[in-house]
Amino acid sequence: MLPCMIESTLPAIEDRLEYLNEYRLPAVIAPDGNERLVDLLGCAREELGEVLARHGAILFRGFGLRTPEEFHQASSAVFGSGMHDYAGGASPRGLVRSGVFESTRVPAPFCIPQHHEMSYMPDPPRRLAFFCETAPCAGGETPLADSRKIYGLIPEEVRAEFEAKGIRYHRYLYGPRWNLHHRTRNRFIRLYTSWMHTFSTTDHRIVEEYWAAHGGSVQWDREGGARIANRLPATRPHPETGEMLWFNHVAVFLSSPRSTGWLPWLGYHLAYPNALRRPFHAEFGDGTPIRHAQIDAIRAAIDAATVTFRWRRGDLLLVDNFLVTHGRRPFRGPRKILVAISAS
Repeated sequence: MLPCMIESTLPAIEDRLEYLNEYRLPAVIAPDGNERLVDLLGCAREELGEVLARHGAILFRGFGLRTPEEFHQASSAVFGSGMHDYAGGASPRGLVRSGVFESTRVPAPFCIPQHHEMSYMPDPPRRLAFFCETAPCAGGETPLADSRKIYGLIPEEVRAEFEAKGIRYHRYLYGPRWNLHHRTRNRFIRLYTSWMHTFSTTDHRIVEEYWAAHGGSVQWDREGGARIANRLPATRPHPETGEMLWFNHVAVFLSSPRSTGWLPWLGYHLAYPNALRRPFHAEFGDGTPIRHAQIDAIRAAIDAATVTFRWRRGDLLLVDNFLVTHGRRPFRGPRKILVAISAS
């Protein structure tokens, strides 16, 4: 890495910002001459942090990143040693190398709803970095939405009930004796992951201790599967600015006939009639059900705040995980987006 004295010869970060839309999400930074991204991230970390706190996401475009190793170097420059693992994560994804993961393994025709990474956990990651190694030929965008805007767009009566009651999350992680019926079904839906993969262990005690330390509970069934439950608030203040944010996973864990269409919604519920055996489920913190109309209002607010951009090979997207949600649009052709996660 070049000495940080080079930043005095470069334009100020504020003067380099460009935007792709009227929401200024994400802010875009291109290289100045032959500038390397790893040098910029290392030397201007404080200034970039200020931009990230204001806009919520920064897209570094044109720096010529090509490999997971280069992405790891760049994300390490901005995250330092505070790299987050994916223990307890709900999404099916693989480890590419230390600190670098695949994006969620969901079939290309499906949409991944907007969400904050691991907002169903009490200690979610602070920042994320996405790297486009292979851009899809069509679709595959990673939409972004400002959680401050979402908070203001959700009807007050809906928000008030969620803030008063909180959310209880339920997840089912299959075990080593998962029966053939469930395996065959998941071959098509691909939503389930095993607790062995999620926690990188085959020891029940380690999983129980993990959730005891994270305010949750684990129940084991006859097939060795884990039913996990934990309760969290629906809104949280930003760790640095104190701004109130709509910060939860309810729009991912639940759907409605209106949000997905009657046939997909009905098919999913027929496939998983027991809510506690579904990959994801949620209810209010007091155990009362969350109504379809509330889910529809939440998704409408999220949709109204969502913006998209087209990936280009070599793009690196830095995201404040508290300020901004992300998702994925359906796509055609090869697509390879990698992610690194920061704990602080």
